[in-house]
Amino acid sequence: MGSILLVEADPVTSDQWASALRDAGHAIVQVHMSREVLPVILEGGIDAVVLDAYDPRIGITDLAKKIAALPDAPPLVLISGSPFAPEISARIGAAAFLVKPCEPAEVVAVANRLVGDVRPVRIIEDDPTGRSRSQI
Repeated sequence: MGSILLVEADPVTSDQWASALRDAGHAIVQVHMSREVLPVILEGGIDAVVLDAYDPRIGITDLAKKIAALPDAPPLVLISGSPFAPEISARIGAAAFLVKPCEPAEVVAVANRLVGDVRPVRIIEDDPTGRSRSQI
């Protein structure tokens, strides 16, 4: 499966979601604050970001722009109980949105769907005649 960056301030909820994701076969990196997201993504190996935002009006749009600007940016899942969250989720181009409270199984289902998505890969093969072939 994939490597999921889980951002959840509440340690109990974070542990519940992380446990369910691990049981589904995912590797989990847990952080508790959104300011920790970019350094972890820059280390590499993150396939998706699951972000709980109590109030997504504060900093989420900027964070989403910074993530999107990265090479091979992982998809973002926004989770929030805020009435502003669905609109913000659409505006930032989140790959998925879950209304909080949500069950760990819902988080797993979204992660499974995203990590199962195939990203285009460019392969360039050189044959002995000097011609190169590009596939997407």
